[in-house]
Amino acid sequence: MRRRVSPAGGGLLPFKGILAAIWAGTLAAAAAGIGGAAESQIKYVDDIDQWRAEIFAGAANAGGQLEGPAMEAGFSHAGSLCFVPSGEAYFATDGVIFHISKEGTFRFFAGIPGTYGCADGPVEKATLGRQISICPDGKDGFYIGDRSNRCVRRLSRKDGRWMVETVAGDPAKPEWKGKPADGAGREAVFKYLHSNVIADADGNAYIMDNNFLRRVSPGGKVETLNPQGGPGKPDDGPLESAKFSLIMGGGMCFGPDGCIYVADRWNHCIRKVDLAAKQVVVVVGPGGGYRDGPEKNCGFHDSPGHIVYDPYRKRFNTNGVDDWGLRVWQNGEMRTIAGGNTRNEKCMEEPAKDSRMGWCGVYGVHPLPPHDIYFWSGHGWTNRIGRLYRPSDRKGGEGR
Repeated sequence: MRRRVSPAGGGLLPFKGILAAIWAGTLAAAAAGIGGAAESQIKYVDDIDQWRAEIFAGAANAGGQLEGPAMEAGFSHAGSLCFVPSGEAYFATDGVIFHISKEGTFRFFAGIPGTYGCADGPVEKATLGRQISICPDGKDGFYIGDRSNRCVRRLSRKDGRWMVETVAGDPAKPEWKGKPADGAGREAVFKYLHSNVIADADGNAYIMDNNFLRRVSPGGKVETLNPQGGPGKPDDGPLESAKFSLIMGGGMCFGPDGCIYVADRWNHCIRKVDLAAKQVVVVVGPGGGYRDGPEKNCGFHDSPGHIVYDPYRKRFNTNGVDDWGLRVWQNGEMRTIAGGNTRNEKCMEEPAKDSRMGWCGVYGVHPLPPHDIYFWSGHGWTNRIGRLYRPSDRKGGEGR
C-alpha cells in the first residue's frame, strides 16, 4: 500500500545571519577572483563518452512524501543517502528515513511523515528534525545528524526492534556561544550541524558543528578536535587550532588513508584532517571559477559542498554547492564526469557530458557491481535521485 504525506509547515532552521554571511562570502570571493567570475576550464574524464545519467527515483511533482517503487516515490528535499553492504540503502529527508530495497522500493522506516520533533523510541513513534543526515555507525546501526534539533542520534536494533535514541546533544538547551561545549550525552551542546555525519570503524561519529570538528563516541562523549579553531583561513597546521569557513557546507568523508576529507566551502578548497598526526592541510584548491586540472590549481564556480570516496575506482567524487558538474579527483587531477557546461539544457536519460547538473551533490557509490554513482541535482532533477553509470559495466552486474 502506497502512502502519501504532504509536508507540514514549520520545522525550518533559524537562518538569522546566515544569508548575510553567505552574501559577504560571495563578495569576498569575487574580490579575490574566486568563484563564478573566472572563466570555466573543463577537462572531462578520459572515458566521458561512456558515462550516462539517468533518474533512479522520485516522481515529478509528487507533492509530498510517498512510498512505492523508485520512480513513484515522493520526497521534498535532497536529504542524505547511505548504502549498506547488501545493496540496500537508507534515505534521510524531511523528518523521515526511507528504507530502499535492492529492487528500489521506498518504504517509511523511521520518523512520522509530516511531523517533526525529537522524541526517542520505536522507529514508528520516534520523531526527527526536518534537516537530517545518516550514515552507518560501524556497529550494524546508523548515526543520524539531526541539524534541526542540534543533536546526534542513533538508529539501532534492540531486542529485535529498531529504536531511535539521542546519543549527544539536547534540543532544549540553547546553542553554544563562543566555543563549543563538550561533555557526555545531553551535557554536550551543538550549534549548527553541517552537511553530513560520518563514522569510523570503531563506531565514533564525526560531524562539523559550525566551524568545529566534533567527535562523538559510541557512548555519547563529545570532544571538539579543534577547540582553538573557529572561522578563518585554511592555513596548514595543527588540528587543535584549525580554522574553517563552512556556512551551509562542510561535506566530508573518510579516505583510504583513514583521514577525513572536508569540503571547506567558503575557503574554496578541500582539506585533509589527519587524525593520527593531528594535522590539517589543503589538498585541493583554492582556485577561481569552475576549473579542472592539477589539484592545487583547480577551482569551483561557487565552492566545494560534498565529497565521497569511491573505493572501487580508488578516487573521490565531489561537487560545488552551486556548480553545474559532478567531478572526480584522482592522481592529483580534478576532472568532470557529468555536466560542466552551463549551456546544457538536457537533464535526464542523457549522456553524462550533455546533462546539466545545477545545484548538484553526490551521495555515494553503490556497494555492488557495477558500482553506479548516486547524486541529486536541482536542475530538472528536483526532488529526484539520479545515478551515473557506464552501460558496459552493467553486463552481468547485480547491483545498480
